[in-house]
Amino acid sequence: MDSKLEGAAVSTEVRRIKVWNRSGTIVFSDNHALIGRTFPIDDDLGEALEGRSSASITDGHDEENAGDDLQGPLIQVYVPLVFKGTTTPSGAFELYLPYAPVQAAIDSESNQLYLFLALGLVLFYASMFPVVVIADRWRRRLLREAETTALANLAVLERLNKLKSDFLTRISHQFRTALVGIQGFSEVIKDSDELDLDEVKAFASDIYTDAERLDRAFGQMVELDRMQAGGAILKFSKVDINELIGSVAESARRGNSKPQIATSLDPSLRAISCDRERVAEVLAILLANAVKYSPAGSEVALASKAEGDSVTVSVKDHGPGMPADFDDGLFVGYKRAASGAGNGLDRGAGTGLGLPMARQIVEMHGGRLWFETTTGQGSEFHFSLPLTLRPSRRLRAVSRDPESAPADPIHA
Repeated sequence: MDSKLEGAAVSTEVRRIKVWNRSGTIVFSDNHALIGRTFPIDDDLGEALEGRSSASITDGHDEENAGDDLQGPLIQVYVPLVFKGTTTPSGAFELYLPYAPVQAAIDSESNQLYLFLALGLVLFYASMFPVVVIADRWRRRLLREAETTALANLAVLERLNKLKSDFLTRISHQFRTALVGIQGFSEVIKDSDELDLDEVKAFASDIYTDAERLDRAFGQMVELDRMQAGGAILKFSKVDINELIGSVAESARRGNSKPQIATSLDPSLRAISCDRERVAEVLAILLANAVKYSPAGSEVALASKAEGDSVTVSVKDHGPGMPADFDDGLFVGYKRAASGAGNGLDRGAGTGLGLPMARQIVEMHGGRLWFETTTGQGSEFHFSLPLTLRPSRRLRAVSRDPESAPADPIHA
């Protein structure tokens, strides 16, 4: 928890983080001495446990801060903690933000205000009255902007905390599912006296599959975190995008996929500068999803097309289509609900991190990823890559092929 909340832990932006349960017990805090302590539920915490956020100014000496070293004044914020699939808060986040920056901003705006007021008074006594009216309107606008900025910062912090909670909920579900399988099969092997060698091998195979899935989920989580933090490295070279699409499609065909895989490639496409392995990973993710959610005997179509200064690659399936809230999942990770039995679709377990990883890779190349869908008639995912290298600012370093550009890395 300390590691995951490192970006929001004790800093100039946040002085203290607490996570409360519904009993008034602190179940997590960056001040470990507070964990496990129980306090009476006050009005602000009670509102958060009922689903309403609140904020107030405190001197840091409330009863719940007994034994802590908080120095006021501080902004005290309560945010409900609601897990996906529930409507009642399971607890609440409590954040203490420094009040000094807000006061400093108000003081700075006030100093500007006084200067303009003085000038306005001089002009008023020298010439005309309307100047004072204009200055007063400007003063009110500046104060409103300062208040709006402070409230917007609090809203952003609340949204980031919600996204972190959603992400932890999704990935913990994947870990827990794999661990249940490993624990269950190993317990059967340990406690049974009647298993033959074939049965032991079958259970060992299931344990290995769950362990492999756990390792894959962890690896994808770490890689996605590295990309979002700007720590990924791309190795650019000239790549024939049509040849790459054909290679990925052929690999999928060798995997004995049920849907047929067809390609429609634009012969006018020229080689582009990109990271071949990363772009192949994007294609593999989109193609794997299309195959997984397509009925047996249907067709999955891959296409390429030159459009102005970019190339667009499309993957179309004839599956059930995306759910209405899938657009949010494309950005932070999404796990589809399990399908009913007998629909003919191969919906194996997944981490829900494939599409967010694909989006990060495409955006690091300076492109974009989007989709079109019709419920019951399939989905079509598209991603575009620029013909001219245009890495995004998220990219920390780009290594190019020595034959296509100078060897020095580009720091974006």
